Amino acid sequence: MRIRLIAAICLLVFALGAALGFAAFLEHAAKELETALTTALEDALTESPGWETATQEVTRLWARDKGLMHVLLPHVNLNELEWALGTLPEYQREQEATLYVEQCVRGIQCIRTIREMERPTIGNIF
Repeated sequence: MRIRLIAAICLLVFALGAALGFAAFLEHAAKELETALTTALEDALTESPGWETATQEVTRLWARDKGLMHVLLPHVNLNELEWALGTLPEYQREQEATLYVEQCVRGIQCIRTIREMERPTIGNIF
């Protein structure tokens, strides 16, 4: 009986730790991606020479984090974000500033929605 109680407590601690660890990862990754997208958006609006660098940074961050996000988050939430971020390099190469800006805004909105939906708050839990 005592061993089962200890095992149950260990499992609960592990599950809580994993959930909080993923929440921290998601918050950090989403914040970085949102900052990079905001920079890319500003560079595209001003047609700054840093436009290409900002696009590469967004692509690098997404490539780094998308694997774990796809494992732990519902794909429905990530499909639109992946599509928006996947079109950025092409629009940047073609110098389609209007379409690029639109996809940056869409990406920022998707990231904010994902962050809000996955935040461990009382409203999201119950």
